[in-house]
Amino acid sequence: MYKQTLLVGIFLCLSHNLSAQLKKIKSSDPFLISKGWKLVKTNAATYGIMDASGKLIVQPVYTSIQRFDVFAKNVALVKNVSDGYGFIDTTGREVVPAQFELPYIKSHFSVLRTKYMEKKSR
Repeated sequence: MYKQTLLVGIFLCLSHNLSAQLKKIKSSDPFLISKGWKLVKTNAATYGIMDASGKLIVQPVYTSIQRFDVFAKNVALVKNVSDGYGFIDTTGREVVPAQFELPYIKSHFSVLRTKYMEKKSR
């Protein structure tokens, strides 16, 4: 009996923690991203992307996410918590690791595109 009570208690604690984490995500302006995706923000001020059904497409691990097609077609510029920049594609996958400084991204985008994005599409 004690084991069952303990297991039920552990289950309730874990499910409460999971739901509390999900409540921390707040919807933002749905027009900031694309395809009906919404930019979401946690209480820790990290951003991710959620689709119309509420499914997380991009985990909220970035300090900023730009709209798609602003910097280049079919990608969005992202910034991680270590101030590194990279890109995600329209599937939500990080196609250029968020480890570069912004001036480097701007001046070497064609090199990064060739190294990371074109290599993956072959």
